Amino acid sequence: MTEKRTWLILGGTSAVGRSFARAVAKKGNDVLFLGKEENDLRLAAEDIRVRYPGVSVGIRELDTSNPDSFVKTLEDCETEAKNIISVFSALETAYSQKECGKDLGKIKNMFQINYFAQIYFMTAVAPILQKQGCGEVIVLGSTAGEYGTEDNYAYGSTKAALHIWMQGFHDQMKQNGITVTIVKIDNLGTVGEKRTLSFWTPIDLDACAERCLEYSRKKAYTRYFPWYSGLTVLLRRIIPADILGRLEK
Repeated sequence: MTEKRTWLILGGTSAVGRSFARAVAKKGNDVLFLGKEENDLRLAAEDIRVRYPGVSVGIRELDTSNPDSFVKTLEDCETEAKNIISVFSALETAYSQKECGKDLGKIKNMFQINYFAQIYFMTAVAPILQKQGCGEVIVLGSTAGEYGTEDNYAYGSTKAALHIWMQGFHDQMKQNGITVTIVKIDNLGTVGEKRTLSFWTPIDLDACAERCLEYSRKKAYTRYFPWYSGLTVLLRRIIPADILGRLEK
């Protein structure tokens, strides 16, 4: 990316959202954190201000239960931004399959945040990006959305829906010079997972943020992080679930 950006970061108070903010601010880009909790947003913003005094940092509250407010929020962001607007979304929530089995409201909540809030936001920001004729959109998906497992299919279904929608959004935005990238994160650490593969280690969020930027710079549509998580997706498609389950335990 050759021009300075103002990155709108959804789920800005999440650990990966903060990592991404540090990654883009380090390169001199401005940051606008979007999230629900004002106090957490202020802490995230102050961290960037201390680390990178030359970077402009702002916050905007985003009520995911009220998508009708997104247009006004984005109008405010557009007014404040001094550069090309780009979007990074780490917006999500997760419940275990056991929790979802006891309370269907938790499934509804996951779809509201993981799917509906994101597609409403992308729909609302699309005219701004199209008017610019450039910019980037990076969305975090999950390998959980690539297959159903008995202990994680409620969460995975929200990600599968998001993946399909983003594919069409990518094709639409590409016509206007906007790069859309979805990075599917290894789901072995997601709430509800029981797997203990010996080679699995917690995701390095700083490395993930850097890879997201790299993938976007290369105009990739979809990538897996870590890279080997793409192999687990392939294995699930060719090895029967009962056999693979025994290998993973």
